[in-house]
Amino acid sequence: VAFGVVGVSWGYAQQQAFPGFYELRIYKAQPGKRDALAARFASRTAAIYARHQITNVGYFIPQQSDPELGIDAADTFIYIRAYPSKEERDKRLKAAQSDPEFREVVIAQERDTNARLIVKAHNIDMTPSGSYTAITVVP
Repeated sequence: VAFGVVGVSWGYAQQQAFPGFYELRIYKAQPGKRDALAARFASRTAAIYARHQITNVGYFIPQQSDPELGIDAADTFIYIRAYPSKEERDKRLKAAQSDPEFREVVIAQERDTNARLIVKAHNIDMTPSGSYTAITVVP
């Protein structure tokens, strides 16, 4: 009986709320600017997102190129964000993009042709496959 109770309790613990919506973001940086883009995320953008309850899952630098996918390791920066739902994504991103610091740090720089870091950004919306993920998202 004790094992049954422990097993059921463990099963319920595994059904905890998990994020229902992710974004895979793949950036092609200006030549020689990938590390500056990664540094901007680390030093400024990630904190802005966190302030608006956008879960920063991780930031990644590819270790090899993949021409079939259009990935050049020298100029590609990848990250994943998570949200409780697509609707929350839309709401939280709108708030983050209206944030004065975001407008100063990201939008102003990307509008300046001499300072811009990003050539192109790709966005892939995703949902978890199955009922478990190891990511904790801010509700």
